[in-house]
Amino acid sequence: MPPPNVKRLVLTAAVVSITITGTLYGAGLKTDQEISETVKKRQESTFDEQFKALQDMRSNLVARRGILENQIRDLDARVLEKQQKGIGGDNKDQSNGER
Repeated sequence: MPPPNVKRLVLTAAVVSITITGTLYGAGLKTDQEISETVKKRQESTFDEQFKALQDMRSNLVARRGILENQIRDLDARVLEKQQKGIGGDNKDQSNGER
């Protein structure tokens, strides 16, 4: 007969695995339900509502594009600044090494 600690460990592992499985299954069901509700709402919406939703998405994407362009511009400026510092630093190191 196995010791009580082993029984406790097996029972705990079983309860944990059942709980995790149930949670994942329930989350999957809820996600499927939300997706089907969204699709149903989209299908039932009028042309004006769909057009408004698309305009909202477009304005959102345009705003994101502006943010990303600013980030890219800032990154390019930092890279250029590092390259300029690196070139100046390399020249100083080489002149000190030649002396």
